Amino acid sequence: MRHFVRTCLAAVALLGLATGAQSPAAADELVKFAAASPTATGIVGYLTKPKGAGPFPAVVLLHSCLGLPSDMDSVGSMLAGWGYVALFVDDFATRGLSDTCAVDFPEGLADAFGGLAYLATLPYVDRTRIAAIGFSQGADTALKVAALGTASAFKAVAALYPPCGNRPDAQLQLPTLILVGAADTVTPASYCQQLAGNQSAAAEVKLVVYPGAGHVFDDPAFTGGKQVLGMWLQFNQAAAVKAHAELRRFLAAKLKQ
Repeated sequence: MRHFVRTCLAAVALLGLATGAQSPAAADELVKFAAASPTATGIVGYLTKPKGAGPFPAVVLLHSCLGLPSDMDSVGSMLAGWGYVALFVDDFATRGLSDTCAVDFPEGLADAFGGLAYLATLPYVDRTRIAAIGFSQGADTALKVAALGTASAFKAVAALYPPCGNRPDAQLQLPTLILVGAADTVTPASYCQQLAGNQSAAAEVKLVVYPGAGHVFDDPAFTGGKQVLGMWLQFNQAAAVKAHAELRRFLAAKLKQ
């Protein structure tokens, strides 16, 4: 289920040019796989792969409490252009959900591991080089993965505008990139600064805070800003371009692409 109409195509195209995205061989193939728990009979996902036979590194993408982003296709194409198989996990489709913004969503962790297990079965994926990328509530799940360390079988984690206040004392044991806006009133950057400051000297955690950027700063559906379920969401093109560049460098370094 896609929860937003795709808008601002010109802005999306500009983002793709700015980040060097290329056309993938196959875009948004609908797939279904089992979660790592019995809470759902099957999880829907959208798979995009690069050109070529691989094996490629891969990423599991975990959406916000509002569901899949409006620019899901563009994000998948961007990642495939960088050389990664991208799997967007849809936590909602098989559960009949429209949003989970008023509740915690612990099922997201099992869905993330279900996506990991599915990717590991694909002959063109290098199962030793799979990262998790989460957005908002999905980023909360990504930080849970990071706290599990190598036992998770993920190689690295990126968390965009996560609710760091949910786990201020968590010890992140995987290479972790946290990207958040300084003007985010939903998941304030100060909590992520506290989380990053609580890490051990050995932790590989990088926090980047974008001045003037708010929550969901990378989704063009929120150009001009919108109030949604009591949250102020606003696209910030400059922050989005910088965040995508930061993410590309991080994945290249941690997945050795």
